[in-house]
Amino acid sequence: MPAGGGVPPGLAEMIHAHAREADALEHVSVHGEESGEVTVGVFSLAPGLAEAEERAAGLLVRAVDLEPDLAGSAVLSVGAALVPGPWWDFD
Repeated sequence: MPAGGGVPPGLAEMIHAHAREADALEHVSVHGEESGEVTVGVFSLAPGLAEAEERAAGLLVRAVDLEPDLAGSAVLSVGAALVPGPWWDFD
């Protein structure tokens, strides 16, 4: 996001609008920081961690490149985390 600009209104929806079926996007969450930076959480149904990270990066870069309200913004880093759930079949 532009330095110190905070969270643009409708950011999650803007990102979601640029998702493709191949992105396996479940939902987007947005968190503003006091510094003005923005953290975007992308929940992906990709089958693996590396794939989820690649798909999230592609989606975010695409949204920044194509969304006029995000002009001057940049994706600074992308990282993925595994979220445990019942689909892991732990007993």
